[in-house]
Amino acid sequence: MTALTSESGVRPSEPLWCPRDVAEFLNVSQATLSRWRREKVGPPFLQVGGVYRYNPVTVRAWVTKQETDRG
Repeated sequence: MTALTSESGVRPSEPLWCPRDVAEFLNVSQATLSRWRREKVGPPFLQVGGVYRYNPVTVRAWVTKQETDRG
């Protein structure tokens, strides 16, 4: 298993994003992103040892879902 391969043997298609990357992509502040995590209303995230990370594919899917849910 390489450093870039998960236990399941699947390589991520892109590196995970940090909160700064997601905030920039969504054009919101990091404080807003932090509030969304607390309120469980933002894009799905991973917490690894106290560090938050986001899968770019999942963030993009979340954005698409927001568009379709809100018409």
